Amino acid sequence: MAPEPHQSMIDPQRDIATDYALIATGVVAALIALAFLILS
Repeated sequence: MAPEPHQSMIDPQRDIATDYALIATGVVAALIALAFLILS
């Protein structure tokens, strides 16, 4: 199921913010896991 094309044109700024939030969460989780492995 493809996302509806008009949905992203209504509020593209929120989609970008969501993408950055997901990326930041992934990066933070990776850093925490890396630090946990190094320190343990």
